[in-house]
Amino acid sequence: MNKAWIGPTGARSPATADAHAGASTVSSAGHKGPASATPHRLLTSALLLLAVLFAPAAIASQFERFGDLDVHYIVFNTTDVSPEMAERYGLTRSPDLGLVNISGRRLAEDGTTTPVRLELQGTVTNLLGQSQTLRFREVEDPAAIYYLETVRFTDRETLRFDVQVTDAETGRRHNVRFQKALWRQ
Repeated sequence: MNKAWIGPTGARSPATADAHAGASTVSSAGHKGPASATPHRLLTSALLLLAVLFAPAAIASQFERFGDLDVHYIVFNTTDVSPEMAERYGLTRSPDLGLVNISGRRLAEDGTTTPVRLELQGTVTNLLGQSQTLRFREVEDPAAIYYLETVRFTDRETLRFDVQVTDAETGRRHNVRFQKALWRQ
């Protein structure tokens, strides 16, 4: 399978060239400023990574519930990961590399959750039908178990993820499907 996907246009758009030339952008928080890293952007990136790696509840808007099992997922550009965190977790930072993070949490009757070990098999497919097999790497922290994989993309590319999740404790299998549009940064 080809990891160097051909994008829909095969070329950078003028908007992307402008962003890379230092054009002003407006952040999701409404702050206008240069496209380069600022203290606000660095802080936002650090908080995003901490939320992704250490607090699955913080990404509650992106999960699927299967009985007492919550499967959380998120995909974002690896340039949002600080160099220190990338080194700690053995990640490559690149403007055309996305990070897929999946974790499982078991919901107890008292409302608390505990990490769940998962077995994952899946594929990612672009809109041209080119697909790549996902090979997740397990990362265990004291309060969570994460499954990480990186995927290459072209600018403004929409990727469709199809992941078969097996609960290692119960053996139950579930399918999680989602899509994400990614931009070069």
